[in-house]
Amino acid sequence: MSKLNEIRVNIPHWLTVLDADNAVIAHVIEAVKKATKSMKSTDSTPGEKAFAQSPYFKSLEVANTDNDKGIVTFDAVPQDNLYYRVMSDLTGQSVDDQAALLAYVSTVAGKKQDYEKMQVAIDQMEKTGYGVVPPSFEGFDLARPEIYRNGKNFGVKLRATGQSIHLVKVDVNCEVAPIIGEQAQSEEMLKFLQSEYDTNRQTVWETPIFGKSLESIVREDIDQKSASMPAMAKTKMQKTLTRIINNGKGGVICILL
Repeated sequence: MSKLNEIRVNIPHWLTVLDADNAVIAHVIEAVKKATKSMKSTDSTPGEKAFAQSPYFKSLEVANTDNDKGIVTFDAVPQDNLYYRVMSDLTGQSVDDQAALLAYVSTVAGKKQDYEKMQVAIDQMEKTGYGVVPPSFEGFDLARPEIYRNGKNFGVKLRATGQSIHLVKVDVNCEVAPIIGEQAQSEEMLKFLQSEYDTNRQTVWETPIFGKSLESIVREDIDQKSASMPAMAKTKMQKTLTRIINNGKGGVICILL
């Protein structure tokens, strides 16, 4: 028996990839602190009491004791289903056994290539305001070959069509201009908001206006504007962009009625 100088805890290796603020990691840290608070020597151990009624772990078992240095190393033993519970929480899917996990991984792997293409287009859009996901060769539709005439000459026409995705960054504006009252009241409100804007901008977002926070008003207005583009306008924009991509390399005049 030696004086206890240090406590070390091993957790399953797969848990080490989680963020420090994850519920499971936070739980094991708090439980170990509480269970080992009264330990004074290297021969004492909290055992199963460390995780009594714990939803994540069974017990805290001694893995190694170094009496010379006063160090005790514990293994945090997880509940049998903890791995699949964590996977379910992270993925938002029901992953309760190996078959379900393999099915999920297979689905994600199939979408990985599409996601990478989309990510490139999103990066382009963030930098230039416009990004493109080009058509994949597998998605090309080859039309039936046909003969065509050009003056006195004839030829064979081969046409292929593929679908691309075009991302356009559009600024959505929202303006909130409540009537405060007299000029002095408005100037006082302005002074307060400008001061908060320079020191703690989040406070400005929390400013109550007409019974709602500024953040709530702005979110509702922007969401409404973003979803308000008429279906006919969307169709015309799509047709116009298709013509530009396939026929025009110069300027374009687009009139939406």
